[in-house]
Amino acid sequence: MIISCFIFLSLALSCIANAEPSAEDLLREARLRPTTHPITLAAEIRGAEEPLPLIFKIGKGQIEYQLHDPEETILLKLGATNSSLSETKKGNSTLVTSEKRYQEIRNTGVTYDDLSLGFLYWPHPRLTGSQQLRGTKASIIELIPPSDDQGPYGSARTWIDQNSGAPLRMEGFDKKGNLLKRFEVISAQKIDDLWTLKEMRIETFDPTTHTVTQRRYLTIHRDNKNSRSTHTSTPSPDPSVTPTMLGSKLPQSR
Repeated sequence: MIISCFIFLSLALSCIANAEPSAEDLLREARLRPTTHPITLAAEIRGAEEPLPLIFKIGKGQIEYQLHDPEETILLKLGATNSSLSETKKGNSTLVTSEKRYQEIRNTGVTYDDLSLGFLYWPHPRLTGSQQLRGTKASIIELIPPSDDQGPYGSARTWIDQNSGAPLRMEGFDKKGNLLKRFEVISAQKIDDLWTLKEMRIETFDPTTHTVTQRRYLTIHRDNKNSRSTHTSTPSPDPSVTPTMLGSKLPQSR
């Protein structure tokens, strides 16, 4: 639902710079637009007993997530009005079913739906205000899924940097309004002259006690052999440490 739109943080709001952006405008700019030239990013998800390495292969209109041991490729295709998700195992490719869409991927705290950008296509988003978030002003958008949606989320909320158009935080709530999951950018880096995610925290909550039951960290490696990378902050796994980052702004460690 959210991972993909965090990867690239240099989504400019130039097309709406001279007008007050609506919720639709902000989401249109926040949807991931893969780069015009192919790029491969090495990453890992930490927090379980063993980190899970994976590869992002980004091309025109699509992203491949490659996992190993066993081999698996998850393909996200981005359209103007929706996104689709398929997986390939042992040479066989199938669409991710609605039943499987909300299953966790290899104890990562991330589901197949979290990769799909589905919430960015939910109809009738509502701009509810703005908030200072780690030193930058962010627009807050409330989202409600379609009535026929079978997922666990009854609503979602996202914070989008007003300067860069980059998403900073995303929260998913159950149908009773209890927080289920939070995604939050911790730091950024520059790879091949593009601002990209460096580290993101993924937290799962118990909807009854409102406590964190699982915490994972997605890290994009800066030493990818095919890319030039400039590291801009040293993120800390401590949830209380949230350095400023965003779009064209350099992160600042606290």
